[in-house]
Amino acid sequence: MMDRVERRLSACSTWLSHSGRLEMVNSAITPITTYAMSTIKLPQGVIENIDRARKQCLWRGNSEKKKGGNLVAWETVMLSKEKGGLGIINLRLQNDALLMKHLSKFYNRADLPWVRMVWTRYYTNRVPHAAREVGSFWWKDILRLNLLFRGIAKCTIGNGQSVCFWGDIWMNDQIIATKYPRLASFAKSEEISVYAVMQAEDLDSLFMLPFSNEAYAEFVSLQEELQIMEYDEEGVDNWSPIWGDKYSSKRFYSYAFKELDAHPIFKIIWKRKCSPRVKFFAWLILVDRLNTKDMLQRRHLNIQGTPICVMCAAGSLETIEHLFFECSFAQYCWSKLEINWDLSLNPLDRFIQARSAHQLPFFTEAMLIAAWEL
Repeated sequence: MMDRVERRLSACSTWLSHSGRLEMVNSAITPITTYAMSTIKLPQGVIENIDRARKQCLWRGNSEKKKGGNLVAWETVMLSKEKGGLGIINLRLQNDALLMKHLSKFYNRADLPWVRMVWTRYYTNRVPHAAREVGSFWWKDILRLNLLFRGIAKCTIGNGQSVCFWGDIWMNDQIIATKYPRLASFAKSEEISVYAVMQAEDLDSLFMLPFSNEAYAEFVSLQEELQIMEYDEEGVDNWSPIWGDKYSSKRFYSYAFKELDAHPIFKIIWKRKCSPRVKFFAWLILVDRLNTKDMLQRRHLNIQGTPICVMCAAGSLETIEHLFFECSFAQYCWSKLEINWDLSLNPLDRFIQARSAHQLPFFTEAMLIAAWEL
């Protein structure tokens, strides 16, 4: 698989723009790994090797002498476009997302030969994620993802054989050990299943007696909840993701970035009808990684002449802020388009403010193309 990835790094990508290389990474290189990631957990060394090839494809220079350089941190590049990245797939996260499909089928006891075999052979009357590791290397890798799976899944109780009584989310979307901590401290086993608790004949088999007053009060409360709970001794537990419906790797991958805040301008620019290279250029501006003379100087790269802006006589350093907003030539160009920037705002908010002020359907396209020409 690594050889196939390296063979795709054809010399023609040297003449592609950054947007063309981005398309090549997403459409020609990354899909090579999908089949393997759906089957086995890739070693970290393999992922690092493929990421090295993807970085080389995206950031390589336009000749042998100009090797290029990583303009943006790889962790940022792998974020979705709405979250401020380039949408390149995070292979480790995608690998886990694809493998958890097997875990979803297993916990829901799908009508598959391997599911029936694993349950019968290893987990008769035992909770899988509470038992010691058994089985092949493939199955051990799959089961180790149970922490991720149980973090995004909740269980509708059937007979409770696949659910830990104290540690899983199964009753009123809560963890019993968290809701009743004093009672949980008296439990003989933290890994006991719901089925075993329901079949217990006396308290002595479940708890270390006697209870403290606080633990007894929690026991009474828990007992009242269990009495009104629906329980089917012959039923099957149903594990479903917290976003509802069935588990899908795409939904899990998106859910991993749910809490990450990003400025709305990132989502706006990628949906415009400009050419891809203009949108990539705009993204570099927004993440402050455009190769202005100031940026080249900070990266200790050779620049021609002085790092002073040549478009005006102010003698200012050529930065993104100066080049697009403070330069007298840039201000003259923007005035021709009747665009006035509020320099008291940060650059990201300036675009939103100007876009709201003009209320033109093509304003963003005009703004991006004008910045490209500057």
